[in-house]
Amino acid sequence: MIVYRAVPYLVIAAPPVIVLITMLITGCTMTRTANGPPTEVARFYSEHDSRTGKELRRELDRHAAREELRRIVEEPQR
Repeated sequence: MIVYRAVPYLVIAAPPVIVLITMLITGCTMTRTANGPPTEVARFYSEHDSRTGKELRRELDRHAAREELRRIVEEPQR
């Protein structure tokens, strides 16, 4: 009996949940344009040579260089 009472609520809740899950899944594979109209060049955010990936690598390299410099500075003090 409880299942029969829950069916209308599930029918009402299912479409928004499906839409939200679809938006989450497609957001990861969404294309973006790079230096031109969308029809000329379309790239994915997840590509290894994307601008975002280069910025992340640059930030990680900067962080590693700072850690190395900190280690070099603290080493003679010990």
